[in-house]
Amino acid sequence: MSVYAPFPLPVMTYGILHRPIASAARDDYEATLVEMHRRVEEESALFSERHMKVLSDLSERQSQILRGSLSQFLETPIRSDDAEVQSIFLEAFGEHRSLVAEEGPYGAFVSWAGVAASPLTGPAWLKKLESNARRSRRSIGLEPSKGGTDVYESVYVVRGGLNLDILEHIVRDKLGIYASAHGKHIGESEPFVVAAHNLLHTSGDDFWKSLPSAWGEAVLLFDKPAVPYDEFRAALTALIDGSLSGAGTMSATLWQRKLGLGRGSEFALRVLLAAHREVIPFIDRLRAAKDPPYAKETFGAQAGLFIKQIFYPRII
Repeated sequence: MSVYAPFPLPVMTYGILHRPIASAARDDYEATLVEMHRRVEEESALFSERHMKVLSDLSERQSQILRGSLSQFLETPIRSDDAEVQSIFLEAFGEHRSLVAEEGPYGAFVSWAGVAASPLTGPAWLKKLESNARRSRRSIGLEPSKGGTDVYESVYVVRGGLNLDILEHIVRDKLGIYASAHGKHIGESEPFVVAAHNLLHTSGDDFWKSLPSAWGEAVLLFDKPAVPYDEFRAALTALIDGSLSGAGTMSATLWQRKLGLGRGSEFALRVLLAAHREVIPFIDRLRAAKDPPYAKETFGAQAGLFIKQIFYPRII
């Protein structure tokens, strides 16, 4: 039985907020980020390929060993049946492996990066949400002073906690921290903040497939009111599905921060945008909902909104 059998295999984001040092040219900084994301995705694919080859070779060796052992107890030689016997064992081993371990994709199976978009003009509540997000970033030293460099976010998506370890191995040991995009990125960045979140719900079009065609992403940050978690999550998913329909947005994903892994709001609603202003009618629908009764409170005075223009994976 897989260790994840009692609950769904979590899909997680490993998100990093960061900004370049004053002397880093924006084009160079973004080019380094693009190379960093590409290398992580390439190494993740190579890791998956190598690991599946190891598992296949192991299954084949074990089937040969078992065939040899069984032949000692059979009166009729089975050499002529080698292919059939090996096929039976390989199938049995494959089924066993799928029951006890989750098989790939390993490392990051998708990633993207974006930079803070210019503030929108709109209703007072919109300005308040954007101001809340800036204040939150300022409290952790990320919001730039007037005329400073922009805030960026890098996001890597993995399946299961094992892949956080694999992602770390790829970055530290495969990319390295000296003669690589990773090393250059560290040298050009101010202090950054990392958080990990679990995927709770997807709505609309396939989020991952929609990324390359998206103009940007709106990240709505908020906390749970005084209601049970299961009730809150169920109400949120229904509200998001209803608000997304007809709002012009392509797709949305709802995330909850992993215990102790990050700072700031506990929940993040990520919405892919085809255009900058698309987020306004969508959030307006969320806030105007009568069910649940705490919708306006949840997306009101304490919530934050961070709108980014995506430049990877759009840049290919």
